[in-house]
Amino acid sequence: MQNYCFGFVLMSFAIVAPTTAGASHDEHAKSRFAASAPAKRDGDWLGTLTLPSKATLRIAVHLRFGQDGIVRGSLDSLDQRVWDIPLDAVSVTPTTLSCTVPSIGARYTGRWNARTRRFVGVWEQGGAQFPLALTANGPPPRPAATTDAWTLPSDAEIGDLLDRRIAQRPGEAIVVGVIDETGRRIITRGPARADTLFEIGSITKTFTGLLLADMVARGEIGLNDPAAKYLPAGWTLPVRGCPITLLDLTTHRSGLPRVPLDMPFSDTGNPYDDYTPALMRAFLKTWVPDREPGVQFEYSNLGVALLGQILAWRAGTDYETLVRTRITGPLHMADTTVRTTDEDMRRQATPHDEFLQRVTPWKWTGGAMVAAGGLRSDADDMLNYLGAHIGLVPTPLKPVMDDMRVVRAEGDGPKAGRGIGWMVATTPVGTIVTHGGATGGYLANAAFDPVRRRGVVVLANAMTQPGVEDIAMHLLTGSPVAATPPPPTPPATRPVVTMPPAALDRFVGRYRLEPDQVITVFRSRDRLMIQLTGQQAVPIHASGPLEFFGKVVPFDLIFRETAGKIAAVTLRQNDEEKLAPRISVP
Repeated sequence: MQNYCFGFVLMSFAIVAPTTAGASHDEHAKSRFAASAPAKRDGDWLGTLTLPSKATLRIAVHLRFGQDGIVRGSLDSLDQRVWDIPLDAVSVTPTTLSCTVPSIGARYTGRWNARTRRFVGVWEQGGAQFPLALTANGPPPRPAATTDAWTLPSDAEIGDLLDRRIAQRPGEAIVVGVIDETGRRIITRGPARADTLFEIGSITKTFTGLLLADMVARGEIGLNDPAAKYLPAGWTLPVRGCPITLLDLTTHRSGLPRVPLDMPFSDTGNPYDDYTPALMRAFLKTWVPDREPGVQFEYSNLGVALLGQILAWRAGTDYETLVRTRITGPLHMADTTVRTTDEDMRRQATPHDEFLQRVTPWKWTGGAMVAAGGLRSDADDMLNYLGAHIGLVPTPLKPVMDDMRVVRAEGDGPKAGRGIGWMVATTPVGTIVTHGGATGGYLANAAFDPVRRRGVVVLANAMTQPGVEDIAMHLLTGSPVAATPPPPTPPATRPVVTMPPAALDRFVGRYRLEPDQVITVFRSRDRLMIQLTGQQAVPIHASGPLEFFGKVVPFDLIFRETAGKIAAVTLRQNDEEKLAPRISVP
């Protein structure tokens, strides 16, 4: 088999179950076939794909020949429990079988082997080829029709749940929106109404994913195109092994860090506000990837922010305009924006941190990171959005939205695949498509069941824990709701010792934190930053000659000196101390 630069996983070929079961084969794609095709080709053909990971996927190809000379075809992914995926360009002769699967970008070409009485050929997808033999067999078993084991709670039940969540949290507001085939309803608690605005944070990534899928469907870009193909003059994107693709960016498999290491953090209350495209360009020029793209999941705000920049450049506009013209405008989501007016701010819920202290709303003036988390919205707009995904709000985007749910990569767990923009979770009641969001003073979660056609959005104006994901999943699946403790006591205000920027350089370096993490300390302008492996970089502040502390996340760092040089650092957090020896310097 040829070498290729991507990592297939068990669900790479999956497409989510259609919203209506048992679709008629008359609705499937049609094509002409040779009149001499023997009758034995009419039927059900079973085969098994073996992926590079050695995982296997059983598939069933169904061919039905009509008296009108038309062959109709569909495909089932048995291990994925996905049925009736339409085939196109079906061609059958006495010696060959070929077809395409448009929804997942695949093609099959096989030749008839008279001795083994099967088609032997090649499945092509994503630039790779896999051997696949199809053997005639009876129709494979289909799952019995399921009955809902869980019904959506009533408004009163949802209200009781929210009352318990905010009982010990004065000032906290939570809004829940529910949409299903019976209609939509919005339940509010605390200082909020149905049209109260909230920052939705990383749910913005699903809008960026929808723009990507839409531009692919229009032929404006290719999902597997190298991202560097669309960078403007003066921009570069390092390559290790193979180029980072647009698909890598949306599935968080690019290898890019969670956030760029050169964020100025001029205002810790607005961490992304002053990050500009010029800073992003400078960072990407010097960034050195530590692995090939496509082989490992690592959540990256930077990766999706770069994707949003690329899509806007390709469309010849800015990100917010692109979202408005292609998504929020057609779906009548007037309250879903980045920029806000004075009237918007009067309708926006007051944000609070994890201690229930008031904080400021986030701004995105620099513009570089907006596609990763810059949208704000209200419950009614979000129900329009979810309703479109589940077919309850009419939109020409529906086929594109369906394609977003195709699982194309592993996520951060065995039951969490990654589609285009969305996380696709396997739950006891079936597939749930979901994404959460968090900013400095807001939490949000949007989720929907594509089979039962139910959608839920939960919006809150505080970073208190537990968040809101457990509420959304409970409403859709009946999973438990977490207990709600009162918010923790805010840490005491600590004085900051001013150090000249040059004096900070002696602390810069990498420190090994057992068992398998690295603390990276670096300088950004006139402040020192710290980043743990796989986590967001945050500023640290001096409280003494060798002592620093964090404000965004409470912790202490005590550097240790040997022979006038920094040799190690002790991380103190949650009443625990860990020593991390220095392993490299710039």
